[in-house]
Amino acid sequence: MFEKTVLEKLCLQAIEASIAAGKWIQSQVDAAYHRRKKEGGHSLASQVVTEVDYKAQAIILKHLASSVNQHDLGLLTEEAADDQSRLEKDYFWCIDPLDGTLPFTEQRPGYAVSIALISKSGDPVIGVVYVPDEDLCYSAIKGQGLYLNGESFLPKPSADISLHVYMDRSMQGESYFNDLGIYLKQWADSQNYGEVVYHFGYGAVRNALSVFAHRHSSYLKFPKAKKGGGSIWDFAATRLIFEELNLPVSNYRGDKLHLNSRETTFMHLQGVVYASKRELANHLKRFKIS
Repeated sequence: MFEKTVLEKLCLQAIEASIAAGKWIQSQVDAAYHRRKKEGGHSLASQVVTEVDYKAQAIILKHLASSVNQHDLGLLTEEAADDQSRLEKDYFWCIDPLDGTLPFTEQRPGYAVSIALISKSGDPVIGVVYVPDEDLCYSAIKGQGLYLNGESFLPKPSADISLHVYMDRSMQGESYFNDLGIYLKQWADSQNYGEVVYHFGYGAVRNALSVFAHRHSSYLKFPKAKKGGGSIWDFAATRLIFEELNLPVSNYRGDKLHLNSRETTFMHLQGVVYASKRELANHLKRFKIS
């Protein structure tokens, strides 16, 4: 484990990198740019990529280059091939230069920059998220709490008693979606919550961050055989953010969300659960996919 002063310096570099990339991203919202599809995903959200993604990645890598050389770190970035250094080095930077490319191209909220430093064992020790359209930078070092724009931060959930559920758009087409709706409505009624409110269309990072804005809220993805389900970089920083807030975050079995599988960067075999309270997380994990 790095010394505290080293982690603080690395976190500062990640903050600077995320803000620089995020400022560039936001400057391009109304600009003309090339958009294309990439391999690996099974939904439009996972396939779309733009030259903005690549430029943002280049900005981040430039900021982090000195740390990679000085501390012998590995790299895993969304818009580059996995060079397997994450399996060889003690720690690796995990970078999503533009999570939520689809909402970005549609000029609506839902995108973010995400950077994490992860140990070979699959545990994040630094997590940084910058939200370009709101100029918000969340940062966390393991064991040191969560900071927002440099100030210690504890979220203040809204007074709304509804159950808010964040999901990928693609889940609406799954065979279990109606049964899940009934399951959630029964839970909401039993707990004297208000209505069940569904949110679709954000990237994974913004989905997770949105959870702690509500009293009763969750973000979930079910395990599946087909490749996809997000990748390591989609959940790396927000896992640490939730851990630092002592909020539930796990895979769908309730085990630690492992962020360095030797077999794949995809998370489809794990699924994810983020929740505003442990009772809700436990209830979600009891839902059986038919």
